[in-house]
Amino acid sequence: MKDELLEEFLRLSKSSIKAMEFKDKTVARVNKDMLIEARELLKENNKVYTLGVKNTEQIERSHIKKLTESKRYLWHTIDGMSDGGRAIDINIINPITGRNMTGSSSCSAVNVLYGINDIGIGTDGGGSVLAPALSLNLYSIMAKGLGLKGLSNRISTDGISFVPGIGVISHSLDLAEAAVVKMSGLMQDNNYEALKVAICTKENIKLPDGSDMREKLNLVYNRLIDFGVEIVEEEFPNFNSREEAINRTQELFKKYEILITYEGPVDLLGFGDSVFGGFGKLAAESQQSSGKYMAKIANMVNATAITIPSSDISSGIVVTAREGIREGIGAISLAKKLSNLYKLPDLYYRYFRDSYKRKESDIIFSVKGV
Repeated sequence: MKDELLEEFLRLSKSSIKAMEFKDKTVARVNKDMLIEARELLKENNKVYTLGVKNTEQIERSHIKKLTESKRYLWHTIDGMSDGGRAIDINIINPITGRNMTGSSSCSAVNVLYGINDIGIGTDGGGSVLAPALSLNLYSIMAKGLGLKGLSNRISTDGISFVPGIGVISHSLDLAEAAVVKMSGLMQDNNYEALKVAICTKENIKLPDGSDMREKLNLVYNRLIDFGVEIVEEEFPNFNSREEAINRTQELFKKYEILITYEGPVDLLGFGDSVFGGFGKLAAESQQSSGKYMAKIANMVNATAITIPSSDISSGIVVTAREGIREGIGAISLAKKLSNLYKLPDLYYRYFRDSYKRKESDIIFSVKGV
């Protein structure tokens, strides 16, 4: 037990140092008392979780209070957000791809990637939680369909009115689920078996790398069939027009509770940003190669959506459920059956989440250098 507590305090201490290093980059403010609070919580638990919160008035403080009052979560950072809520963040580079970071919750996602926080709480208008998570091969749950939403209407860059959904980004789907359950006050488990599921047909959607989305969903299809889930193939929307995609998705939700897509690589071969896409044919074609599909409309159809990272760069599964408690919790339960379908490289975890274990070996502090 003593070794476990020492390891946990080491992890928290190094995450605090990293947060200070990222100050004014992805971190707007650091809770300097986090380690003092951690010491108290570790007297009762051998594991606690740090959280970052996107710097927006849309997130009610009561949601964060529900987490911190459980004595398992520590507020650690206030996270930055993209300028004007844009779908790409011109100030932050994706640490994996080297391209501009995705979505207005970009900073929360990067802080989770590096292990600064175990969970990031963000808002999603047109993919601002789901897409950053996909771009960094992280799990996320956007829980608007479960009632977790912002405080006021916004207008998207392409002129669509919406209320933001609130979501959680994490290296762990279980951690993301636990945070959503705690904030929403809902029961954790629900039966997904009676829910109707649809995926796209073959040659329906071509991904930016030229592959067929339906082919990419073969592993998902086979896994769910093994679990006794009935899956129907349907013609999915033309996602190049967000308005058309919203209308078609609403039609599909009249027949099915859950839609599953394979998305990505996100913002690697093109930028899915309406500001950028408005500058002529070349920019529009690039925007259509962003690899974002249900991720960019899930909030606008009041859905619950979950991202599951795949082993391909900046890519993964999106499980989207129509609005409703039964549907949303059922979708999370179904997503958990898929959560171990892919394996990310060990180096991904060593370089990012577990980087606190590395010694910097600066020459001035090196014994060998003395």
